[in-house]
Amino acid sequence: MESFGCISSVLGCSACIVLAGLVFVSYKLGLIYQLFHKTETKSPRHGGESVAEVLRAHGIKFLFTLVGGHISPILVACEKVGIRIVDTRHEATAVFAADAVARLSGTVGVAAVTAGPGLTNTVTAVKNAQMAESPVLLLGGAAGTLLQ
Repeated sequence: MESFGCISSVLGCSACIVLAGLVFVSYKLGLIYQLFHKTETKSPRHGGESVAEVLRAHGIKFLFTLVGGHISPILVACEKVGIRIVDTRHEATAVFAADAVARLSGTVGVAAVTAGPGLTNTVTAVKNAQMAESPVLLLGGAAGTLLQ
């Protein structure tokens, strides 16, 4: 009878390993995230419109950017609410321009850049704005959670 107890404990242990493996794979595939974070498919708005409304409510007139796919919804929505989109040739230039608007107007300067290298290209300009104590808001894009 002892041998059957040993076999059942080995099978139980391997079942736990299989279960842990399934949980890990479902986590890596984003299935657990989707289970707890449901999207509202019937909503007439998207996140870009929410960002644009907040910027407009704070009196932002310009948004400096280097156009990219991750931030396109923000740019389209800002244009719809009357915020002027100023396209630059480099991400750091967008932040420097936002810094200049902040210094000259006394309002918040806003720049939006894409994820990854787009965001890291802004480090020097952000530090420059920080040293000058300029009110600069930097919006960085990100890939959709389902694509990560």
